[in-house]
Amino acid sequence: MKLKRRQILIGGMAAGITSTIGTEYLQRKAAYERQKKLEALVEKTPRDTDSLLEATFEADARKINQGKAIQASVKLTPPKIPYNRETSKLLILCSRIATEQYLKGKVDPDYDGSIKSLKNYSSKLDGYTQIASFKGNDVETEENIEVEVPTTAQSNSQDPVERDVNSAQNQVKKTVKEIVKLRQKVSVYIGFVLTSKTNNIIVFRGSQTRVEWINNLTAFQKDYTDPISGQHCGKIHLGFLDNYHEIIEPIPREIAKKLNPSVPCYISGHSLGAALATLAALDIALNVPQLRKQLQLYVYASPRVGDATFAKLHNKMIPNSYRVVNNADAFNLVPPTNTLGIYIHIGQEWSFLSQNGDLLPNHVVDTYRAAINRGIETKQ
Repeated sequence: MKLKRRQILIGGMAAGITSTIGTEYLQRKAAYERQKKLEALVEKTPRDTDSLLEATFEADARKINQGKAIQASVKLTPPKIPYNRETSKLLILCSRIATEQYLKGKVDPDYDGSIKSLKNYSSKLDGYTQIASFKGNDVETEENIEVEVPTTAQSNSQDPVERDVNSAQNQVKKTVKEIVKLRQKVSVYIGFVLTSKTNNIIVFRGSQTRVEWINNLTAFQKDYTDPISGQHCGKIHLGFLDNYHEIIEPIPREIAKKLNPSVPCYISGHSLGAALATLAALDIALNVPQLRKQLQLYVYASPRVGDATFAKLHNKMIPNSYRVVNNADAFNLVPPTNTLGIYIHIGQEWSFLSQNGDLLPNHVVDTYRAAINRGIETKQ
C-alpha cells in the first residue's frame, strides 16, 4: 500500500510538472508567433528614412523656436537708467565678500558677520556702514551619535521573584548604547546690507550647500501671491522661493524700511544669490513703496526665476534691472524655458565669454568678477 501511495504521489508530481512545462511551452510559442506576425507587418510597411530624419530635425527646430517665441512674446521695458560698469564692479566684489562671509561663519562660531575682517574686503567700501547681516537656516548632514540609555526594569513589582530578576538584570547590564541620528539646523550667513550717503547695497551670496543646489535644480513652480500686499506674482520657482523664505533675520523688507529712500538702493547677488536678489527686489518694491523708485537690480549668473506673469510684474516694479551672463556658463540656462512650466529671464542682458573648461569654473563668482573688472561685458 505504501508503495502504491508513493507511486501515486510521484505520478501526481510528474503530471503537475509536465502540465506546467506544457503551459509555459504553449505561452512561449504563442508569444513567438505574435512576434513573427509583428515583424512581418513591419517588413511590409514602407519606411522612408529621409522623411523620418526630416521629421526629427523639424521637431528639434520647433522646440528651439518655441523657446525663442515664448521669450519674445514677453515684452519687457528696457531700463531707464543705463548699466553702470563701476557700480557693477563694486557689486560683484560684494558678491565675492558675501561668499567669504558665509565660509567664515561656518568655521568660526564667534564670527559676528562683519565684512571688514574678511580677506577680500576693499577700501572701496570704507565709505559704507554695515547695518545688517542676513542669516538663514542651513540643513546640516546627519550625524550618528552613541547615547547611553539606562535600562529601566521594574523594581517596584509586588512579586518578590520578579523583583530579584529585575535587580539581577540591572546589575548585569546597567546601560545600553543606542545610535541616535541627529539632524539639526544652524544659522548661516546669506548676505549683508550696507549704507552710505550716496547709496545703499543689499547683497546675497551664491549657492554653497548641497541642499541649496538641490533647491536650485527643483524646477517645480508655485502659484504665489504676496501675503502682505496681496499682489499675485505669477508662478515662481519653488526651490528659490523656499530658499528666500529661509532668510530669518532680518527679513529683507524689514531692513529696507530703515534705508534712506532719497538715494539709490542696489540689490545684487550671484547664482542662487541672484535668484534671492530678484525675489527680494520684488518683495521690497511691493511692501516698501517709498523705496521703489530707487531700486536697481544687478544680478550675475542668474537662473530663470518665474513665469511670464512674474517677469512682467517684476519689470513693471523694478524696471532698472541688469543681468550679467557668461555665455559659457550653463547655469544661466536653467530652468529651461518650457519644461515643468514656463520660465522667463528678467533684466537687461549683458554678456561675456570666458571658457574655463568645466561647469564650475565657468560659473564661479571669481570668473564673473575678472570679466567685469576687465570691462568685457557687452549689451545684447
